[in-house]
Amino acid sequence: MSAYALTRTPLFGPSTSPMTSPNAPASAAASAAVDPAQSADARLVQQAREGNVHAFGQLVERYQRPMTALVARMTQNPDDVDDIVQELFVRAWKGLPRFRGDAQFSTWLYRIAVNTTIKYRSKRANDNAQSIALEDMVGGVDALSSESSAPGSDKTGASGDPFLAAQKREQEETVRRAVLSLPEKQRVVVVLHYFEGHSCEEISKMVGCSVGTVWSRLHYACKRLKGVLGPLEGSTA
Repeated sequence: MSAYALTRTPLFGPSTSPMTSPNAPASAAASAAVDPAQSADARLVQQAREGNVHAFGQLVERYQRPMTALVARMTQNPDDVDDIVQELFVRAWKGLPRFRGDAQFSTWLYRIAVNTTIKYRSKRANDNAQSIALEDMVGGVDALSSESSAPGSDKTGASGDPFLAAQKREQEETVRRAVLSLPEKQRVVVVLHYFEGHSCEEISKMVGCSVGTVWSRLHYACKRLKGVLGPLEGSTA
């Protein structure tokens, strides 16, 4: 029986997690008590490690949508998303015996998702000729743009003006293409931080590097993007 015998879910919108600055401290509430979701994950993981496919299916149901959104934001070919998501859950199922529980299951799964997407992308010779829906990148665009905003700049007002709305969408498309053109390691941390809302500490565990390295990659990614975001700010002044 396949461990990924579930109905595929359509891509969902941007993450609702709050944006966290690279040097923001960990949440006190998160450290004060055990997250019920983590407890449920631990129970299901233990059952899945014992060969319970139904328990693993429940984990897939819990994480299929966020994994699909992450993959969609990292790859340029929408036709690859479902295949990558299926492959990452298969890898997770096969890797469960080696999961020691040193990190949260969600962190471990995000790491598998990132690595699977990178490996899959490397196999696609025509990847750069493809594009993904703009809706899968919405949310992080404003967060990225704020990195280069001048004090007092105004990003509001586009919703009631068709011309400004069209202009904003064109700008979002430009930023989306710029993000997708970043070097792989920089793009990963940009997507996880600005589009998924993860802190640098969380990202360091997902990609297997130090917090300083994550911050450095974000810094250089934003420097690369500034050439795009700077002119965009000027056009809305």
